Amino acid sequence: MPLRRTIVVHTRLAGHMARVQAARAGESGVQILTMGQLAARLAGGLLRPIDPDDLKIAVRDSLAAMQLGELEPIKALPGMVRAAVGTLEKIWNAGIDLSREAHPRLQALRKLEEEVLRRLPPSMKRPQDLVELSCARIGFAKAVLGPVEIHGHSEMSPCWRPLLAALSEIVPLTWMAGSRHVPDWIRQMRAEIRTEAPGKAQRILYSCAHPHHEAVEAFRWMRALLAEGAARPEEIAIAAASPSDFDDHVLALSRDCNIPVHFVHGTKAVAGRDGQLAAALAEVLVKGLSQERVRRLFAMLPCDTPALRDLPPGWTRVLPPDAPLTVLERWEQAFARTAASEWPDGIDRSQTVLDVLRLLAKGPAAADEAGETLLSGVALRLWRRALDDGRAQALPVTLTRLRCDDGLEPATHVVFASAMALASAPRPYVRLLALNTGRWPRGISEDRLIPDHVMPVERLDPLPIADADRRDFETIVAAARSVTASLSRRDVEGRLLGRSPLVAGMNEEIYLGRARIPDHAASESDRLLARPAEFATTPAGASGLACWRDWQDVDTSRRMTASWAGPIPACTRSSTAPSRRHRSGCCCATPSGLSGVMSLAGSSRTKPTSRSPSMRSLSATSSMACCAARSRSLKTRRGSQPPVPRSLKQQSSTLSARSRRSGKGSSRSRRR
Repeated sequence: MPLRRTIVVHTRLAGHMARVQAARAGESGVQILTMGQLAARLAGGLLRPIDPDDLKIAVRDSLAAMQLGELEPIKALPGMVRAAVGTLEKIWNAGIDLSREAHPRLQALRKLEEEVLRRLPPSMKRPQDLVELSCARIGFAKAVLGPVEIHGHSEMSPCWRPLLAALSEIVPLTWMAGSRHVPDWIRQMRAEIRTEAPGKAQRILYSCAHPHHEAVEAFRWMRALLAEGAARPEEIAIAAASPSDFDDHVLALSRDCNIPVHFVHGTKAVAGRDGQLAAALAEVLVKGLSQERVRRLFAMLPCDTPALRDLPPGWTRVLPPDAPLTVLERWEQAFARTAASEWPDGIDRSQTVLDVLRLLAKGPAAADEAGETLLSGVALRLWRRALDDGRAQALPVTLTRLRCDDGLEPATHVVFASAMALASAPRPYVRLLALNTGRWPRGISEDRLIPDHVMPVERLDPLPIADADRRDFETIVAAARSVTASLSRRDVEGRLLGRSPLVAGMNEEIYLGRARIPDHAASESDRLLARPAEFATTPAGASGLACWRDWQDVDTSRRMTASWAGPIPACTRSSTAPSRRHRSGCCCATPSGLSGVMSLAGSSRTKPTSRSPSMRSLSATSSMACCAARSRSLKTRRGSQPPVPRSLKQQSSTLSARSRRSGKGSSRSRRR
């Protein structure tokens, strides 16, 4: 048996699971590499594939230092760095040589490619360069690599295929297809193909109200599997073609349900404290100073920040609560009127705060200096990554794109992953989300810098994303023991959504209502929401119900109707600050009701009105009728009094008719 063998994986999840499996089996001499790492290993030296972060920095610096010809007018636009990185990766994966292209757009990209390669470290090579160097040393493959096994692949980029063909002539090459699709080009090589019959998975399709409802139902399904002992956490997976659409829902539900879920693609950086600190600093720099933004920033900054080392914790109490403080001069004036005795430690620390505010007042131009001065640790690393990804003015956007590892072990937890990642490392119990038209499979779109009329999409992207989504779906379903899929009837904006063509082979979908009572609740809040009687017995439910009854207390209405000649009721205090009675819908707080109540009260605070006496009396009578009817209706709902008498409604309608007639008569007399 050879002492060394190599396993080629497709994604980070597949590589991690392969290492766990090898460790559990006690194997040694196993190399788990991607195709880029395999080519660099065989090429020798200190060569390695191009790192994505280094590529972004090189592209950013190259765009600022050179003329791009046809791309010159758009090179300074936001998102140009990401677009250029994506286009270069497509060109390299497709094995296209730009030096042989004559189109002006492609010539501009060739100049950009040359400048980027010049700025990258010499050890980083393009895929085609690594393939050429490794093929030149193919004779060492048996000693360096040993037998090669390809795991988790249903396709492979064209740039790596020549290397596989050369390896198949030197070392044993095995394509571990399992139940996946086997491409035709691998059959033309001297490779062993190992396949398995697809499993007969149970397929269930649910129709949910919207994406958040899909996530809630997924956690209910997962809770049922765990509670019944049907599956272990490491056997469960939730996947979507584009999981970023569900990141916020899944993260919030995971914490609410107390079920840790590993995000294979990482969680959003702004979901943690360090990301929020960087976002607070970005908000102050981009949007300007204000008391609310400064308070948030200073509250999140660590106490050991060098710029704030002498600042006491409760220093914000010296600020005027109602002042917006939107410019630096207003802050200086506010501190000038504050005595030293008003500070928490009795020492005036305004100069420390003003030094930081002067730095923040410089705006996005001082983003680098502000980050290095105020941030540290993870927050500072996120800040630097965001500045590398775009300009300082776009920090609120670039920070939301950053992701961090959640620190959970995928081999022992439920995973939330993309379809591509799950297809590379399938699990027996899967929940597939967003099986709607245009979401799975996703649509094919042109490249942002190379449109179809410059280079056909089939040549630039020989493995389109729509075909990859279909293959991933087939792989996941074929390898699973139980498949539960869901689709949304409407999106977050209320638009109707159609069914994905991938669900054509499934049974008719099962309609799920948003307010249904589940068999297994996802969390305690989900259970109490479905069982209001049980919630009413809890201390929180009893307190909330008592608060609501006090808020709707009918005694207030009875006192108002019985004391018309007394002081002005509470609901007539101000039209800009409505009272509880105004918010609850009582018409005595409307302008007509106010004028009638105030005229009958006889108070000196009553303002003159242009309404006729008949209109004022009608307003007062209507207000009294409204309050009386409302008090009776509230007591009726509580089971203490009979319904409102019919005569009261008739009396109100009669008064309204008399008022209209008297109003018409008075208007005729005025015209005469």
